[in-house]
Amino acid sequence: MTQMKDIKKVINFGNKYFFVIAGFFLILIFVVANFRGRKQQQNAKQNAKYTVAYITSDWHQKNNNGVGTDFIYFVGGEKYERTCTSTSVLKKGEKYLLLYDSLRPKYFIMLYKQKIYDSLKPPNNGWSYRELPLKLDSADLKFYFNELKIP
Repeated sequence: MTQMKDIKKVINFGNKYFFVIAGFFLILIFVVANFRGRKQQQNAKQNAKYTVAYITSDWHQKNNNGVGTDFIYFVGGEKYERTCTSTSVLKKGEKYLLLYDSLRPKYFIMLYKQKIYDSLKPPNNGWSYRELPLKLDSADLKFYFNELKIP
């Protein structure tokens, strides 16, 4: 009998504070996701390689991939499909330089000010900074790192 009373107390507590508990967990999920995203970008900076990102959609509010602009890139013969949420400057059919983590290529930083105009074809495993066939100033990279608050 006392077990039933204890269970009812827990259920009543849960009902009474449901929105507070749910809000706490939503904030916790947001903080953890934000921390993981920053860590992934720091790793991409440390293990940087570069390739071409092919924009496959205009900026959209919501689709199967979420909010942002969809794009693809290739590393080691593998196709990566991602969505960039940071800017609406990207347009379908355009190409941009993409910094990715050479150890975990799914982590990237879109270099949306580095538009590629010619038919530049990246090597199978991307370029190192020194191998880039186009000019990318270290000040430009600092701009992206500062914008993303990556130390």
